[in-house]
Amino acid sequence: MSRLSITDKTLLEAVLSMGGGYLLDFTNSSIGQFFDDLGLNIFDDQYAEYGTSKAQRVRGFWKVGSDEDVARSLAALVGYIAAKKLTGSFPEIADEQVTKVREIATSLGGATAAPAASSHGSISTEATVTANRISIEIHEDIYDHIKRYLDSGDHFHAVEESYKVVREALRQLTGEEAAHKVFNENAQNQRHYAALFGKATPTAQAEGDFFRGVGYLHLGIQFLRNEKAHSLATFVEPNLAIHYISLASLAYDLITRSVNPAIAAEVEQLIGTARGSYSATAFYRVFANGKWMERLTLPPALASRSTRRALKQKWIDEADLSRSWNTSEAVFMRLQTVASEVMGEDIDRLLDLPTKDSYGNDQLAGLEPFLDFMVERHPEVLSDRAKERLAELKE
Repeated sequence: MSRLSITDKTLLEAVLSMGGGYLLDFTNSSIGQFFDDLGLNIFDDQYAEYGTSKAQRVRGFWKVGSDEDVARSLAALVGYIAAKKLTGSFPEIADEQVTKVREIATSLGGATAAPAASSHGSISTEATVTANRISIEIHEDIYDHIKRYLDSGDHFHAVEESYKVVREALRQLTGEEAAHKVFNENAQNQRHYAALFGKATPTAQAEGDFFRGVGYLHLGIQFLRNEKAHSLATFVEPNLAIHYISLASLAYDLITRSVNPAIAAEVEQLIGTARGSYSATAFYRVFANGKWMERLTLPPALASRSTRRALKQKWIDEADLSRSWNTSEAVFMRLQTVASEVMGEDIDRLLDLPTKDSYGNDQLAGLEPFLDFMVERHPEVLSDRAKERLAELKE
């Protein structure tokens, strides 16, 4: 039995939006996966004392779970909230509330780090620590670019090219590739914050300090790269090279987690134009197999998994399947363009959305061809529930 106090539970209930049986934005599928990653089965009967909704099961878990398990789950929820806030979700949760949840987790004596995210659709790198050795997963966009240098033992160019990836990300997001032009020499320029962090102005002093810290990190990358760019290629000790590359990975990761509003607007406009070019009959012939995208020229930024993940999360969060058929179709068209980042829990979350408008008319359109597309391209991500829904749609 955990030592959570009534005061602790009251705060947690409010922060985690547990009214009405819910828990944040979790679906039954995603909350099951969340606890499964912690080695726990939230659907175990022992947690059903108060009922079977998501919130009721978590309350049951708080009652009978160990301090260690409850602490680990709270720490993981802190990580989940922090990650979602970077993509613009949960604006109602204040930083002070997140800090308090973290303090509760710490007071129970559990771990304070969130578990590593799954490889499909994760939004951050992961690391393991053994004594003084760290095994770190660098950002896939950087690794894909420098792999050939690492494979050949050319660590000098692996480092130099990793810095170039960071500069290119700055250029795509802001139009400037030099960090001092993006952030200025004191890392105080906020002009590009919306493109880099998804918001034009920090919501609190702590967040402002974080954004400025990211600026200093990029300034460091700029000057470190200048040294490499103006030196002859020489041997770089592998361990030192990995430190440099990890720094580049961190700098890249921190500016590619949010959605650039301009890129999102451009893609959404392209998709809207594409939909308007087809009649209803012609459109559905090319929708299920994704052929409509062959005529689409997407912005270069979508080559980055970070950008695709951020867009996916934005579109999932904004999805409305109860407004009109056109709106529903747009939801699924957008997700097709980032299908490689769509996870099973994302699809299950869509299945939970209401589809009837205020007059009782069903406005769902495009779900069946979208699921057909996912079966063809990414069958491994569909849950049993999604497969059952597809079978029902085909009856």
